[in-house]
Parts: sequence; C-alpha cells; structure tokens
Amino acid sequence: MHAATAVASEQVADVAPAAVTGPSLEPEILQVGLPRDAASGVSALRRAVERADRTTAYQEAVRNRLGQPYQAGNSHSLDGWIAKALGLMGLPQALAPGVKSIIMHESGGNPNAINNWDSNAAAGNPSQGLMQTIPNTFRACVLPSLASRSITDPVANITAGIRSMIAHHGIGVVMAGGRRDARGNYIGYGGAGCSSYDLSEYASQLRSLWTDEPLPVQAAARYKAASETVPAAQ
Repeated sequence: MHAATAVASEQVADVAPAAVTGPSLEPEILQVGLPRDAASGVSALRRAVERADRTTAYQEAVRNRLGQPYQAGNSHSLDGWIAKALGLMGLPQALAPGVKSIIMHESGGNPNAINNWDSNAAAGNPSQGLMQTIPNTFRACVLPSLASRSITDPVANITAGIRSMIAHHGIGVVMAGGRRDARGNYIGYGGAGCSSYDLSEYASQLRSLWTDEPLPVQAAARYKAASETVPAAQ
C-alpha cells in the first residue's frame, strides 16, 4: 500500500510543472507509461520557455542598440574605415554614404591631409585628417575608446568629426552628406566641444535605418551564451 502511494506521488510530481497549461490531473491518467511522457512534456515546455526568453533578449538588444558598439568594417580602405567608425559609435551603416560625401569634400579621402592655409592654420591649429578636425575638436569629440589614437588615425578622426556634426548640426546633416548653402554648395562644419552630443533625440529617426548590422558586441555575447544553453529539439 505504501509502495503504491509512493509511485502515485512520483507521477504527480513529474507532471505538476506542465499542469499550468495541460489538462487537469484525473486519476485515470496516472498510468505506468506516463512518467516518461510527462518528463518529455516538461522538457519540451522548458525548451519553449528558454527559446522565448532568448527571442525576447534578442528583440530587446535590437531595440536598445543605438550607441552600442558592434563589429563592422576594416582597417585598410576608406569604406572600411567608415563602416568601422559607425560600428564603434553604434550608428546604422545607412549613414555611410553621407559620411563618405563629407570626407571627400573635407579631405579627398586622404587620412593625412592637413590644411595649412585657413584661419585655423593661421592660429596654429590646422585642420587634419579625413574629417579635417582641429586638435581641440578632436580631443573633445573623439569616441572615448579611441582617445589615445592620433588625430590622423582614420577611424578615430571619423568618430570625432561625426560626433561634432551631430552635436552642432544634427543627424540630418550627416545623412545629407554635409551642410549646404542656398545654392546647394558644400560648406564646412564647426562648433566647440561635444557636450551636446546626444543620440536619444534621434532614436526614432535612426531606428528605421538599421538593416542587417550585427548585434552590439555585449548583446551578441549574451545572446550566444543564451543560445548555447537551449537544448536542441528532440
């Protein structure tokens, strides 16, 4: 009698976790073959919950990716430098054409370009690099993680120039490939410091520009770890 009671108790314990969504536990379902089926059902439910959690984590990472660095580009071409800079700044790659247009107007794509003739040069602060930033602007606006790099470092210079443009002229100017006068001619950009740099006001505008960029580095690591813990379907 005690043995029969113990078996019945074990069977109920096996199916109890699934009982939230399953049928009520009637006496006639407690049969000899049920524990294996119940264990399989619980395992399937656990996998479904884990996959749902993983999907939720992925969607959350996508929603909150603005400003979060991700891997892109390379270190040996103009397009690669631009893609890499946008990735490190956590900005959509759709901005690349506008950034490239600005660079071609500013430096012709030469990372070592130095302006020795304008007012900045006369003041001893010549504009330098792909985005033609002056030293003060570079130091104030360069992406913090690249602060130790030279002003002529291609990727660092791009981040300084773009962050300065966003801070003083808005993201629309970057998307448009720079500022223009009434006749449509390109004009330079400027402004002291980057204290007003804030991507949050452009979140809705930039959200529509994401395509197939990788997840941010930290989110990708968490997503990969979560994926590895989800057992394969049986």
